[in-house]
Amino acid sequence: MKAKKIAIVKFSVAAFILALMGFWIFKTSRPFNEIAYSIIAAMLIVVGFITYSGIQALKDAKAGLNSADELSNKITEKAAAATFRISIYMWLFGLFALDFYSVDSVNKAKLVIAIGMIGMTLIFLFIRLYLSKVGINDNKD
Repeated sequence: MKAKKIAIVKFSVAAFILALMGFWIFKTSRPFNEIAYSIIAAMLIVVGFITYSGIQALKDAKAGLNSADELSNKITEKAAAATFRISIYMWLFGLFALDFYSVDSVNKAKLVIAIGMIGMTLIFLFIRLYLSKVGINDNKD
């Protein structure tokens, strides 16, 4: 029963993100630039991962599998550690790269935070998906 609740929460989060994106697109008065389109694409990828994860949680619940086993916890832990290591360099590169674009200081701060958070989310999701498909090696750390 717990896995079904987790799947419902995942689907609700995906629907909430899509609703917020729709509201943002509907309320925008200026035409989108390439950064806005890339943020929309990245958020659609995140929603796709959340939906995939929710479908997997429903399949696992129907099969009677435990959603929080030791292997999935270890995979999540390793993915989080790798994401942290990679995101430090991503933030550093992002801060230097934004110096080449002419953006006012208020929007620059919002842009750095938005790109950083979306980037960290995508890095975590890709690493988690990779480790869940390939597996982890317990012999090395």
